[in-house]
Parts: sequence; structure tokens; C-alpha cells
Amino acid sequence: MRTISALIIVAPALVSLPLFAEDWTKESKDRAQRAALHGSAQQVRGDSGKWNDAPLLQHAPPIGQKPAKMSLDAWADQLLKRKVDLTDKDDHWLIFRTEQLDDNDRVWVERIERRGQKITVVANQAKWQGKYFRNFTYYQVIGVNLGKLEPGNYEAKWLIQPLVFARFDGDGKAQNNKQTNWPKDERAAPKKPAELRLTFTVIKSAR
Repeated sequence: MRTISALIIVAPALVSLPLFAEDWTKESKDRAQRAALHGSAQQVRGDSGKWNDAPLLQHAPPIGQKPAKMSLDAWADQLLKRKVDLTDKDDHWLIFRTEQLDDNDRVWVERIERRGQKITVVANQAKWQGKYFRNFTYYQVIGVNLGKLEPGNYEAKWLIQPLVFARFDGDGKAQNNKQTNWPKDERAAPKKPAELRLTFTVIKSAR
């Protein structure tokens, strides 16, 4: 394994910390832009006729392969019906779908890291503890881009950290049906984090 010098790249919302040629970390530092690591995202309302009882994680091709008029959620459903074979020339994505949430709950990816052939994504799932006047349910769909990977077998782990909160940023009030504001006073919930795991293979390109 060839070691390279440590490099720190600071951007408005992201910090990348390459350690070795195959090791890296991407972390969202700006609280106002907590969705900065989301390569693609969608909210699927309960009144759409779709419902998700449990979280789901899957390996996916580059998002550019998604038909332009197809939603991320519909494309993820389509991918479940076929085998995804990707090479070291492709960008590799993970698509995560949450369990059914209330409209004031929030989910965001905090960190993505690679250590050898192990990928770890740390996401926060914050449950609203304030008063509801009216609400709907939804589940969140989040796609993250892992970039190009060398040929080999990989393990991906998606860690869901449970949080609770009672106030939003700004005036602290909920903004129903918008999901554009973020928790202000989130704290750890009294439950263990949940984990989703999958394995996938990167094939060496013939080109």
C-alpha cells in the first residue's frame, strides 16, 4: 500500500480528508446545509399511495442512468428487479430509503467514509418532539455518490443515528409541508443506532 501525504480540502459545506490512495472521508460541517452530501433526494408522501415500513439500502448505478422523467424512488424500485453490474469505470451510488416518518422529522447524511473495501455512511434521523396541529407522513429517499472504486468485493454499512428535537432553526416553529428547515436542539435519543449492510462487487472494466 503506497502512502500519500495527508491533504485537507475545505469547502463551504464539506471537508474531505484523504488518508491513503483508497481511503477518504467526506463530512458535512455546515449546519445550515446538512443535505450537502445528498447527491440526490426525494420525499415520498404517504398520501401518494406509497408506504415504507422499514428502511432499505441498495447499491445503484450512476444517477445519470436514471430516465429524466423518472423519480429517484421509482428508479430504485426498478433497480431492485434486476442485477446491477458495475465496473471500476463507473461511479457507484448507494440509495437509502427511510421508514415512514412524520412530516416534521428530518434525516440527513453526516459523514461518508471509505476504509479499504469498507464503506460507512453515517446518517442522522431526528424525530420531532413538539406539538402537532396537522401532519402527514412521508419517507425520505437519499442517494449518495461513492465515486469510482477499484475492482473487488465491498461491504457498505449505513448507520442510522436516532435523535430527538423540539425546535427548528429560525423562529423554532415547524413549517408543515416544506421540509426546508433543520432541527435546532437535536440530541441523542435513548435507543441504539440501527444498521443496514450490503455487499457488492466492482468488476474490472474490459476497456
